[in-house]
Amino acid sequence: MLSGDLGSGGASRVVYQISRHLPPDIDTTVAYLGGDSYLTQKFERQGIPVVRLADRPTSPVAVRELYRLIRGHSPDVVHTHMMTAGVLGRPIAALHDTPTVHTVHTNYRKRPPVAKYLDVLSAPFGRCAVCVSDSVERSLPRYYWSGTTVIHNCIDVPEILREGESEWEELEWTGDLDPDAPVIANVARYDPKKRRCDIIEGFERVVADHPSAQLVLTGHRDGRQAQLAALARKRGIAENVFFVGFVESPQTVYHHADVIIFGSESEGFSVGLLEAMAHRRPIIATDIPAFVEALGEDYPGLVPVRSPVELGERLADVLADERQREELAELAASRVEPFTGSIAADKYVDIYRRLGGDGE
Repeated sequence: MLSGDLGSGGASRVVYQISRHLPPDIDTTVAYLGGDSYLTQKFERQGIPVVRLADRPTSPVAVRELYRLIRGHSPDVVHTHMMTAGVLGRPIAALHDTPTVHTVHTNYRKRPPVAKYLDVLSAPFGRCAVCVSDSVERSLPRYYWSGTTVIHNCIDVPEILREGESEWEELEWTGDLDPDAPVIANVARYDPKKRRCDIIEGFERVVADHPSAQLVLTGHRDGRQAQLAALARKRGIAENVFFVGFVESPQTVYHHADVIIFGSESEGFSVGLLEAMAHRRPIIATDIPAFVEALGEDYPGLVPVRSPVELGERLADVLADERQREELAELAASRVEPFTGSIAADKYVDIYRRLGGDGE
């Protein structure tokens, strides 16, 4: 199992879920090219060997060590995640006559031109492409001649609920918040496609009806946070917006939030959304295909993309109506069961056995 990194992002968490739910007769080693190693200890606690190949995913050392790893292990199948892992892993595995399955986590049409070009060069070396949603599969170009299938991203519901159980006063991120005021949370990184600017603009409308409402934004602090803070000041809601930084357990945010909000304009198949659904929280989300696929076409909490006014109005209405919040929470929770790690792992096992020779 090869990943670009083992950070806190959705792709890394999916690698973890698949690996820990594989049957005992499949011997799994997880390797990553470099970068963030946040999830490493979780793999090790499950008894899954982890190999860090380099400091940076794009370094020559990563290429050399990946070649040596595949040559030394002689795996039956290499399973790649994230663009860099696919670009390097597919051709290097092909040099060793090892079949590769690559999980496509992002919408192809939303990728930068360089990423598309590198994918064009490396995709023909793969034997199977697995898309994390129907919308991702529809976005792929024709050069994925090896064939595609869909296996949705996955979570472990009991595990994330356990991780979320916490006391408000014991959490670092709650220090500046009022425990008696509504908490609206967006758990994500500072990526333009998350459209946090729309969330802040829409939140001005929320504060007009609910002056004590608190918007919590997680994520490693960077330059985009400063831009969003300036936007909150411009809108006159700086005191209602809390940039809490990286949260060690995002599940605690879901656990204590009154409403979860997602403003993205593009997603593959959001693990964060699945986690919010599992926590049985009302969700307001943009009507992008990946969110509709998870929540259902008739979910009442969907709003148009890049529509901060409508987003704010919908959120204000939900905050004012407990019955609506309960309805949204129940609908979201009722749809999460198919997206569990054990179900996804079983589907991947069928592919591994076919590519590795057991199913032929």
